[in-house]
Amino acid sequence: MVYIPFNQLTSDSFAAIVTNGYSNFVVQRFEWPGVEHNTGFLLSPYMEHADALAHAFHLAPKEGKALTLPDDLDKIQPLLESGSGYRIYLSRIKEVGWEKRMLRMYKDTIIGYLRNNTRFKRSDSIDILFTLENGRVWAVISNGNTEKRVKAIDLIR
Repeated sequence: MVYIPFNQLTSDSFAAIVTNGYSNFVVQRFEWPGVEHNTGFLLSPYMEHADALAHAFHLAPKEGKALTLPDDLDKIQPLLESGSGYRIYLSRIKEVGWEKRMLRMYKDTIIGYLRNNTRFKRSDSIDILFTLENGRVWAVISNGNTEKRVKAIDLIR
């Protein structure tokens, strides 16, 4: 079973966001279990153009870009169309307690990652904190002494 902590965007939900006054967006690639490679996108809405540009500044080349309505509507609209083959998500966490659900749903892959990619010991008490920053979900793994920050996709894939 796959868990995605974001709501999938539809034409109606996008129209509601625009109606609420958002006209600046960052659209970026979204990798997640259950989302076919190169078909997932994350949309981050902003009231201010400067905030969208600040977000876009943190993206890797070809990862995404800042868009402004109405000029760039033709770049967002095709992603929302039913049957387009794309899935676009709103970059807001959809529920309280999502971190616990992430840990429960991806427990086996997280354990595999910790065993193969870290120096933490089985006897260590490990805390994992998930955060959303600039459209990316990060995992901060700590045993009290050592802390490691990784992209969550690397941890759960």
